[in-house]
Amino acid sequence: MFTANGFETYFWDDKSSPQRKVSGIFSKDDLQKLINRREERKNLDSIIIDDKITDRYYQKEAIRAVCDNIKHGYRRSLLVMATGTGKTRTASSLTDVLSRGGYITNVLFLADRTALVKQAKDDFKNYLPDMSLCNLLSNKDDKNARIVFSTYPTMLNSIDSTKTESGQILFTPAHFDLIIVDEAHRSIFKKYRAIFEYFDALIVGLTATPKTEVDRNTYDFFEMEHGVPTYAYDYETARDIDHVLVPYHNIETTTKFLEEGITYDNLSDEDKARYEEDFIDDDGSLPDFIPSPKLNEFVFNKKTVDLVLQDLMTKGIKVAGGDRIGKSIIFAQNKKHAQYIVERFDALYPQYNGGFCKRIICDDTYAQTVIDDFKQPAAPTQYNIELEKEPHIAVSVDMMDTGIDVPHILNLVFFKKVRSKTKFWQMLGRGTRICKGIECVDSKDGVYTDKRRFYIFDYCGNFEFFRQNKDGVKGNETQTLSEAIFIKRIRLIHHFQESAFAEDTYIKWRNDLIDIVLKQVQALNTELVSVRLQLKHIEKFKNADYFVCLSEQDKHELISFIAPLVYMDENDEFAKRFDNFMYGLMLSQIEALSSFKRAKKQLCNIVVELERRSTIPQIKLKLPLIHTIGTDEFWDAGDLIAFEDVRTALRELIKFLVDGNALNPIYTDLADPIINTKEGDILDPGYEFQDYKLKVNRYIEQHKDDLAIWKLRNNLPLTPADYQALANVFTKELGSEEDYKKEFGETPFGLLIRKIAKLEYDAAMHVFSEFINNQSLNQHQIVFVKKVIDYVVQNGYIENVSELMKPPFDKPMSFIKLFDAKEQERIITLVNLIKNNAVKIVA
Repeated sequence: MFTANGFETYFWDDKSSPQRKVSGIFSKDDLQKLINRREERKNLDSIIIDDKITDRYYQKEAIRAVCDNIKHGYRRSLLVMATGTGKTRTASSLTDVLSRGGYITNVLFLADRTALVKQAKDDFKNYLPDMSLCNLLSNKDDKNARIVFSTYPTMLNSIDSTKTESGQILFTPAHFDLIIVDEAHRSIFKKYRAIFEYFDALIVGLTATPKTEVDRNTYDFFEMEHGVPTYAYDYETARDIDHVLVPYHNIETTTKFLEEGITYDNLSDEDKARYEEDFIDDDGSLPDFIPSPKLNEFVFNKKTVDLVLQDLMTKGIKVAGGDRIGKSIIFAQNKKHAQYIVERFDALYPQYNGGFCKRIICDDTYAQTVIDDFKQPAAPTQYNIELEKEPHIAVSVDMMDTGIDVPHILNLVFFKKVRSKTKFWQMLGRGTRICKGIECVDSKDGVYTDKRRFYIFDYCGNFEFFRQNKDGVKGNETQTLSEAIFIKRIRLIHHFQESAFAEDTYIKWRNDLIDIVLKQVQALNTELVSVRLQLKHIEKFKNADYFVCLSEQDKHELISFIAPLVYMDENDEFAKRFDNFMYGLMLSQIEALSSFKRAKKQLCNIVVELERRSTIPQIKLKLPLIHTIGTDEFWDAGDLIAFEDVRTALRELIKFLVDGNALNPIYTDLADPIINTKEGDILDPGYEFQDYKLKVNRYIEQHKDDLAIWKLRNNLPLTPADYQALANVFTKELGSEEDYKKEFGETPFGLLIRKIAKLEYDAAMHVFSEFINNQSLNQHQIVFVKKVIDYVVQNGYIENVSELMKPPFDKPMSFIKLFDAKEQERIITLVNLIKNNAVKIVA
């Protein structure tokens, strides 16, 4: 059933969910699909997870957690899993389970980079070879495929532009049943929220950002309590308990220049001469000091770069009997830095003929080819050193910080400062994956087979920074220039309706601002889905009457719903940046913000730079105003009208400053002494688990061989002492009785442990062995009993014997038809015995 009011549409399927807002009426085919699904859906608990896709307990827990979420009516789930623990594999298996369960047909997988889209499609192809796949970035693939892979902007454009052969929209509101969001975080849901508002689909977010770092906005988007994702699995458990990730060994080296900068007076006479030659300005001035942040930004010192490369080549983990460095990533500061590292490598090691070390930056047309070569042998191919291709060292600027899956990476080099905790742990995650079959040589264990660890070389104090600043530095949300300027104009319009701005000059200025934003709103193309979704607000603010006196609610609507959609027909980006800056200065003056002092200094610096270019005719014309800006009288007046005059007069001059301010790279060759080195001082766990449910899961996995848990895994009943020991753990050590009831209700300890720790195969076989041996069972009957055994091994027990009448036990022949009454009774007794052994207490 659909209900609509012209702006909003609601959909209600009374058999499966309450009413919810949707972007439009579904197509006839989509409605038929939903009607069919009413009969086709199966109990998700009955769908066996395919071990060929996911065979690790935590991946299966994640899948079951999402399935439980869906069963309880929730349409959004968030999985927080450490890098390298198989998020994409888990997503593939979840897709398989939901597909076989009759819940989904079409799937959309979204990632933020082309390389990650391609990698995800390749992985899904290996895990789900029978499903049709489409990389939307390619023209070769069939867009009608079951699973579509895309970046966010490509998908947003495709909603509007992709048609069927008959000219109808292909990607209708109900086309996708499941959307998988790779590396889900707040900026995605803000910038591309139209995608998630347009499609009526289950949404599963994947992120390696541990739950304490996932921002509140992301939890809000997934409609869950802050800090409590659907499922979480941390690096420390994966590394120390389950051994599905490898540890790192960090080697921290501090050089004088990278730590303290370059001070002319501290250089040797020989280096002073070189410094004078390299750093002298055109006007003959010489800086006394180069601060450390300038190193690797535009100042490149040969001896520093050579030190880093030689450390890697001599101290890094090697392969090929120790003759060759293992696959390595060097994280560089910028494109020029990356290029210089490659040039110095080729100069130091000419015997490798220029292919051993390559840069990977977004501007390079061949970047994806280099990534593909670097990944060889690509998973799931068994590692074979003969399949490795050049490059063996990738010098990356941002492109390989996240998402790239190369299990045989053995060395990481941090040659840039990283202050985001999330980014740092994602970069560290490039080396955590296990790699069976690789023969390594390192300084700790000599020669060994199978990857035991990876090395991290840190030259920029990143480890020390995170020791001192455990939470790192929080990043800011980014806005387009058009959005930022629109928001500031709305704020000014709102301020200028106050009595303090009742003069005619302010009234005229306010009306001019209203005319600008009104035209921007009226120019929005309602054919675009992102615009169509906000039609209610757009139609409202196309009317100038609403701007006569903006309420706080009006301001909120304009900023939240309209601002992300507007654009400016302005080719001069530098003029737009100056508009944004000047509007910010005005607002900081009106609102008495501390940022005004900083903005004042910045404007004065701009004026000084303009005065230095007074021979440019356009600047010469404005010199009287430019000279005024530097005076005390100008700033003491604090005249907003004067600030606006400055904005309009100078905005077209800013472009003349750009080339002059561009810093040409300086290449020098100065002795950069090492002032400190240390090894193996690893960081404390990046993130701690705090919610009760995860503590319980973790405890059971870590204590599988404790007596009480061992008994439950082996189908042996508990004694009172066993039960009391479990009660102490669950209701005292890990939390309270209230915590247990909140998470698990009245579930007995034994059944909970069975669900998590499972039942040993031999124990399950022992229960049914006499029945199998004493009965003359035919093949179909044996297959059925084997299904029961597999089910109780995987799930710990069967909740109710009525499950024997449902999938997966109902095909090819039902329980009733396969066995006579006596045999049925015996099977039911054995099934109940397994469950009862988890709850009964014996002396």
